Amino acid sequence: MSDDFILQVNDLHKLYPVARGLTGMLRGAEREMVHAVDGVSFAMRRGKILGLVGESGSGKTTTAMNILGLVEPSKGEIRFNGQDVQDMVRGRNRLALRRQMQMIFQDPYEALNPRQTIFQIVAEPLEVHGLVRNKAEKLERVETALSDAGLKPPGNFLNRYPEDLSGGQRQRVVIAGALVLQPQLLVADEPVSMLDVSIRAEILNLLRQLRDTHNISILYITHDLATAGFFTDRIAVMYLGRIVEIGPTTDVLKNPKHPYTKALLSVVPVANPRKRRQRVILQGEIPNPIHIPQGCRFHPRCPAVIETCKTIDPMLQPTQEHSAACILVKTQEG
Repeated sequence: MSDDFILQVNDLHKLYPVARGLTGMLRGAEREMVHAVDGVSFAMRRGKILGLVGESGSGKTTTAMNILGLVEPSKGEIRFNGQDVQDMVRGRNRLALRRQMQMIFQDPYEALNPRQTIFQIVAEPLEVHGLVRNKAEKLERVETALSDAGLKPPGNFLNRYPEDLSGGQRQRVVIAGALVLQPQLLVADEPVSMLDVSIRAEILNLLRQLRDTHNISILYITHDLATAGFFTDRIAVMYLGRIVEIGPTTDVLKNPKHPYTKALLSVVPVANPRKRRQRVILQGEIPNPIHIPQGCRFHPRCPAVIETCKTIDPMLQPTQEHSAACILVKTQEG
């Protein structure tokens, strides 16, 4: 692939063994596996925002943990700037990988050490990586990161503690702690779900501004198609460990192909009551990832299911605008 791609994920799998228990061990029962991520492939262009969307349990965060090198894949390859992530984790480039990839966590209340000042929190990554030569340089880097995160003037926040800040300000401190290392990729895992509705747009606008001014690529993980539609360049919809639809955000939202994407989109509120969509309420829960349904993994909940769906496991099929993993899409486009 071209150098334009900062991140390439190819056939990523992550399996977790299930404890067998004493009876299972005595019987010599085969150990069952949780298919947390089950064949995910995508690529991210440099300076773009990709939304990874799906319900809880779809494998979004596990995919992110593999990308960051915090979890070792069971199978597949992840390349960051052309280098294999696992090779970097095991070798001398581990710290470089940590600097270049940073995560923004969901809960700003849990992500910050209440005993540290804001200065200590944001300066700590610089100390861990040995990136500053003196106190003056450290102060300058911290103040720049706080300012870039929207905490202005930064001097007003240096000696304060997390308990002195609002939820939105705390999340800006988390963002500053990531920015201080000048990363190339931010992985934002539900970064606004714990915040008041009035603050969410501010944080998303901040992240988009950082993308524009610093050319930072962002992997945005969310269950909310509405914020993904507002914020991202491309969307990848995940279900039960696999991407079922992927493409430019505008195309996916205006013309969804997969029944799961259509169901997610149907419950997104719209301002104009005349343009309300007919809601599609999915029945039941996501199936047990230990026992993936035969055929299409979405067929037990799919409102458009046909008999063939129970036997054929569809792969992503390219359409005119984007790709979707559904045999009905193949029939319609073919």
